[in-house]
Amino acid sequence: MEERVGEKLALSPAMKRLADYLDRTDKRTLLSLSVTELSEAAGVSEATVLRLCRLMGFKGYSDFRLTLAHKGKTWLREEPKDFIYELEQKYFSALGACRNALGGAALNRAYGLILAAGKIYCFAGAENALAALWLKNRLLEMGVFAAKEEDVYFRNIVIPACGEGDLLITVGGGKEAARAAELARAHGMKILALGGGEHYADCRLSAEGGEEGLVSLFLAEILCTGLLRAFPERFERALARSACSVAENKL
Repeated sequence: MEERVGEKLALSPAMKRLADYLDRTDKRTLLSLSVTELSEAAGVSEATVLRLCRLMGFKGYSDFRLTLAHKGKTWLREEPKDFIYELEQKYFSALGACRNALGGAALNRAYGLILAAGKIYCFAGAENALAALWLKNRLLEMGVFAAKEEDVYFRNIVIPACGEGDLLITVGGGKEAARAAELARAHGMKILALGGGEHYADCRLSAEGGEEGLVSLFLAEILCTGLLRAFPERFERALARSACSVAENKL
């Protein structure tokens, strides 16, 4: 027997009436109904419609109708989506945005700036702090000197100590990243921007779509992994030393 809408969910009587209506009504009719019209046709409240949509894994009624239009009613009979599914979609969305946006020429320019740099300073606002920290640690693991500091006052001390031949990497956009870039430019530093940086970067890697913090994290991952793949002999010794240090600390 065909599985019915909501069969695997714990539904209230009102939600069961709505699920029954969805089962016996054709796709074209459902797509023609507003949330008010659907609630009236099924004999339930608009709140019940929205609760059932969320319970089935949709963000709201618009998301429900969009999915219904593209995938038909069979989608309504799938297992409800949990938070792990939502996280998976967020990660794939951010990674897909990066993959579609990045080209070899921009990455090669970024590699050149990193390889030519004496010192590298990573800076980000609060929403991208994790990505900047991850980038700094990954570069250190590869044997590339890098520093990172969130404190704005410390930034105003560190950047003036740098100069020509050094590199600022701004992670994400925002006013603070722009101020850091302005200060770096005044002291002759080159600037690589991961996201943002339209007006100040010597090289910019960016992607539209996805959550900003995740996009920044994936841009940093792509940058470092690309460096390792392009110049394995440059980094293999440093990576081996890092692996040995980790192993010794575990003993």
